[in-house]
Amino acid sequence: MTIPLKVRIGAVAWGAFVLLYVSELPDVRWTGALLLLSALVLMPMTWCLARDLDDTGWAARLWRFDLQLQLPAALLLIPAFWLPVGKWALLCALPWALVLGVMAVDGIIRIRRHGFAPLGPLCRDVGLLYASVGGLCLLAERAGWEPLGLTSATLAHQAVHFHYFGFVLPVVAGLAQSRRPECPISALSTWLVILGVPLVAITSLVTKFGGTEIFQSLATWLLVAGGCGVAWQHLMLVIEEKKVHPLARGLWLVAGVSLAGGMLLAGLHASRLVMPPLPWLDLPWMLALHGTLNALGFSLAAVLAWCRAGRGCCCGRT
Repeated sequence: MTIPLKVRIGAVAWGAFVLLYVSELPDVRWTGALLLLSALVLMPMTWCLARDLDDTGWAARLWRFDLQLQLPAALLLIPAFWLPVGKWALLCALPWALVLGVMAVDGIIRIRRHGFAPLGPLCRDVGLLYASVGGLCLLAERAGWEPLGLTSATLAHQAVHFHYFGFVLPVVAGLAQSRRPECPISALSTWLVILGVPLVAITSLVTKFGGTEIFQSLATWLLVAGGCGVAWQHLMLVIEEKKVHPLARGLWLVAGVSLAGGMLLAGLHASRLVMPPLPWLDLPWMLALHGTLNALGFSLAAVLAWCRAGRGCCCGRT
């Protein structure tokens, strides 16, 4: 089955899920819909963009295994979210966690092969590891577990965080860095993404257990700086890459503006310790606006742009 066909099937399934399941914004169900968008639509394209074209041996086998399992595993997430929390929802979510676990193993193989240079491929490979954390959070949330006292809402938000900022953002940041390897802002923003994604999750746990929120705010602003650097990279690509198809350049523009907007919303919310909180930016609305901008505005636009601009394998057969 071709990647475009997988994406079309996933898009139809996701649209049906949203129409039948999500009633309004902000809604806790929208969190599940955003995660489903990543699994059903974004994952096959992003996974293809993250592929090493010279993969051989186990790395190539694992890539083919995941690409074959992706669509059925993602479709099983629909009943996983529709069913009440418990063993049946857990069983439906297990294949997707397996997909992300295999990705993590592939990421380890690649890092061992490449080392820590060049920076672009390292960032993409690290994204394969981070995504698996999202799978574990999803399993715990669907099973009704509360590891370390984490609530269902916290687990769901962490699952979405690691699907988008843990996987899509590092892959896209790595592609942009590889396109502009001599740019110091490119290198800095790539490292900030690599470090910021886990730091935001770790500091949120520290805050959960009574630690000061200042560390979480600092970690959030670290990731905000990295995300804004990646956004700036995409805006520069619009200007510099004159030979790239206009559609790809237009999508780069949408991705850059959306990422900058979404990251600034996160930064404003993280600044509530040092400035009066904005009344319209409470947590439910921040998550809805921030998540939607980064899912639809940034991630979808960026992945489509990079498939059009740089990676012909996204149009090939599995």
